[in-house]
Amino acid sequence: MSLSDHSDEILRVWPSRSDDKAWWSPLYGDIDTPSGWDSQGPGDPFITRRIKQMGPHWVVLKRRKGYTETLGILAPVANIEAAKRLAEETAARRSTARDRSREQRTRREVDCRQLFIEAVLGYLDFAPRHQELARKIAEAVASRATEVGSGRVGRMAKLSLENKAELAARAHIRHKYTKYEDRLIREGLFDIDKEIHRSIRADAQEDVDRFLRRHRQRRIP
Repeated sequence: MSLSDHSDEILRVWPSRSDDKAWWSPLYGDIDTPSGWDSQGPGDPFITRRIKQMGPHWVVLKRRKGYTETLGILAPVANIEAAKRLAEETAARRSTARDRSREQRTRREVDCRQLFIEAVLGYLDFAPRHQELARKIAEAVASRATEVGSGRVGRMAKLSLENKAELAARAHIRHKYTKYEDRLIREGLFDIDKEIHRSIRADAQEDVDRFLRRHRQRRIP
């Protein structure tokens, strides 16, 4: 059974329009901050998580145009102070852990990029005299395709590395080494007929194939 001031509950509350009460709850209407409680702003995720783990609390929200903003959290003063002390006591250890995690992510990204470069080079399979161009293409493709959070082909988990490399390399060549973009611009780019766009893309794919064949050809001694 809940206490009359709801201090034993976890609630979502909004600033009240009432002059008598501070908050409004969908469950209880206008209510006030329980005795012995205080507010904690949203600036420190560690403190907020700890307060929530300690027991009853109210999350303070405010409706904005198009979204809901979290203003902070209300909770017993003792829990807020305990969470802050714990944050101070563990600050150095958490900082070290974050640095180590960041270094690990950086190493993984470097390894991922290098693997992608090698996969693109394998797909291109250029003749020895074109290796400098192959490396230039592979590095440009890897830099763009594997960018964290980009949603680009290099980050698509469902595809094999070889498939990612092929798709990304062909797209790069289409945009940088064919007249694909020039033709799109001439046709209007953002207001182009679908049939015309399909035709331009098909022609560009053939241009990519010709580009690859030309640079893969081995010179007979």
